[in-house]
Amino acid sequence: MDKETLLFTIGTIFLVVAVIFHAINKEKLSIIFLLSSSFFIFLFASQLYPFLNVWDERFHALVAKNLMHHPLKPTLYDEKIVNMVYDDNWGRYHIWLHKQPLFMWQMMLSYKIFGVNEFAMRFPSVILSCLTVYAAYRSGKILGNKNVGFYAGFLFVTSVYLMKLISGRVELDQNDTVFLTYISLSIWAWLEYYHTKKIFWVFLVGVFSGFAILCKWLVGLLVYMTWGVYSIFENKFQIKKYKGILLALLITIIVALPWQILILNWYPAEAKFSLELNGKHFTEPVDGHEGPFSYHFTLIDRLFGDFVTYLIIPAFIIFYFKTTNKKACISMFISVLAVYLFFSFAATKMPSFTIVVMLPIFLALAFLMDFLFSSVEKLNLSKGDNVFIISSLLLLLTYFRMDFCALYTVKSFSDVDDVYYRDALTHNKKIFQNLSLLPANTVVFNDPHYVETMYYSGFPAYKFLPSLEQYNDMKQKKRVIAYFRPLNNSIPQYLREDKEVIVIKDTIRICQ
Repeated sequence: MDKETLLFTIGTIFLVVAVIFHAINKEKLSIIFLLSSSFFIFLFASQLYPFLNVWDERFHALVAKNLMHHPLKPTLYDEKIVNMVYDDNWGRYHIWLHKQPLFMWQMMLSYKIFGVNEFAMRFPSVILSCLTVYAAYRSGKILGNKNVGFYAGFLFVTSVYLMKLISGRVELDQNDTVFLTYISLSIWAWLEYYHTKKIFWVFLVGVFSGFAILCKWLVGLLVYMTWGVYSIFENKFQIKKYKGILLALLITIIVALPWQILILNWYPAEAKFSLELNGKHFTEPVDGHEGPFSYHFTLIDRLFGDFVTYLIIPAFIIFYFKTTNKKACISMFISVLAVYLFFSFAATKMPSFTIVVMLPIFLALAFLMDFLFSSVEKLNLSKGDNVFIISSLLLLLTYFRMDFCALYTVKSFSDVDDVYYRDALTHNKKIFQNLSLLPANTVVFNDPHYVETMYYSGFPAYKFLPSLEQYNDMKQKKRVIAYFRPLNNSIPQYLREDKEVIVIKDTIRICQ
């Protein structure tokens, strides 16, 4: 049995045990096994692709690797070896501010512990996703009961889309996974605050929201929309009663602002360009990511599970009537609607933009599940029959949500994977690793997967062949020039006649 099959098998067994303990009303054991299941299933997802995925994962992985040498200086090209423009496209930056740094700092720390490899790069997402499962459980229990909490956590564990993000196979991989976690943790902390009235939770709301901003900018403030709407319902305009939300917001600012000040002072041109690019997402389709107004609504089933499009409204209605905190339900529904409307009006469209409302949606679905399963208990069946029916229904739901055939047999996500993709990137990785045998001062050219080359070999790499001016500059700097042979065999004379230039005969297989 290979490693991936073993992890998936253990995770599935623990999930079955969790479901059984839940059915026989053993809450603590059910949650222990649910969290254990999440660890092995998410770890399985992280092991599915033993190479860097395209598009974004490879960039994040390389920048995190470079951060090991200078944690406050995020770079894609660690050195400006070749004379060219480095800062007018996020795919060729020197100072790389295209994303906020926290999730890459976490990768960096994992690299330091486990070494520079794909497992270490994805492992923080595994751990944080397990925390998201616990946050869902606690949130459901606070708003409803222990059953709602279990079902909310269960929906996260069986979320194939979350597994895809952890695996790096869909954009924006670890960035969106960590972003989802910190937003979910901030909402959970807010619910704990209203449940316990302990100021400790206000502090955590601020910290988690600040961490979310440090992953993917201002949508990390989502908890304050939910909390703000709730406060208006609860306190009207009695300003004195807004101390909690204002204190949390202050903490968020304290957490998130120093990095913004640092980059504006240390890297002003790059920071300004990054801020302008972020603003363009609303007014124009950045990098060609466009779609109709209905784009995100058509992806609801893909993100949250089959038939969820038709279940969201009924689920929120049941959430409203069954919860102990109706104002929280309304606030969450307004937040979900606001997120969908905001990103629907935005010109740039990407599938994972609305993933930030996974917790409120799964909480609503958990209330729906509790309503349906509690109906079984009203049939006056024996305890054994109740346990059998509830366990069977949950396991059947697990089977359909997780697409067992694809995950267990071919260890892939059938709707996005293909044989060429896996074979090509496995083939390429071997080539990149073998490049480490080149001389220590080598610069690689004509490399369509230049980011992976820099990650695996440590050499600077470029997509193009050097111009005559760049060639002369490399010679003056005493750098060894190596290049992948062009498919059309069109090679400039100055490269063709230079016996010291290394021609890499291996062929890179291109994946987009």
